[in-house]
Amino acid sequence: MPEYIEFEGKSIDAAIEAACAHFDAPREKLEIEILNESKSGIFGFVGAKKARVQARLADTESELLGLCTSVLTRLVEPIIGPFELRMEVEEGRVRASIDAGEAAGLLIGREGQTLASVQYLANRVLAKRWPEPVRLHVDIGDYRERQEDTLVQTALDLAERAKAQGRALSTRPLSSYHRRLVHLALQADEEISTRSKGDGPMKRVIIVPRNGRTGGDGRTGSGRSGGNGRGGRAGGRSGGRTRRPRKPAEDGRES
Repeated sequence: MPEYIEFEGKSIDAAIEAACAHFDAPREKLEIEILNESKSGIFGFVGAKKARVQARLADTESELLGLCTSVLTRLVEPIIGPFELRMEVEEGRVRASIDAGEAAGLLIGREGQTLASVQYLANRVLAKRWPEPVRLHVDIGDYRERQEDTLVQTALDLAERAKAQGRALSTRPLSSYHRRLVHLALQADEEISTRSKGDGPMKRVIIVPRNGRTGGDGRTGSGRSGGNGRGGRAGGRSGGRTRRPRKPAEDGRES
């Protein structure tokens, strides 16, 4: 911890302002102790004393890690009991790695849904209790890294299939974070476009070949085609019409 530095002023507020100017930081970023208040003295001169405070920069990193530890403990212990936690602070982000032992599967849940819910709730609490924007990334071992690698590879495979079949395909419903991974993984491919579709926080990513057939739900081509005994009209209800690809939706850029 840095050492305290003393500051003086005609009043406590003036002394604190001097400390803020010295550290080039707002008041809430400092740890301040009042040493004595100002005294006017006799006739305003004899025995007069300035207000004195001592201040130092607050250890915000330790405070943030303590808050994250408290929040995760309250969310995770009821599920798996005591656990080990390792955390590190990055720019605008805290990475937390949970060692759940044999209970890892219970905390991860089906397709990572329980772990995702814990992370979501923890971030909601942090947003209310921490004064600055910060994102808490919760992982168990390297589960999320492996999950993200698998998702990116699935997106690349879907893109190749969409181009080969000339029709739109879709992912399973994904969170905003995972949708963004898909959009980023495919943004360099000029032969396709992507957009999100659905209601609520879980949406699908529609992968559309730019020169192929498109469909609103990624299932184009699943209907009947060719003659159907009615004058050779195309099967299904589309009448053989082709819809142009739409640009990616705004939520495709969510994090």
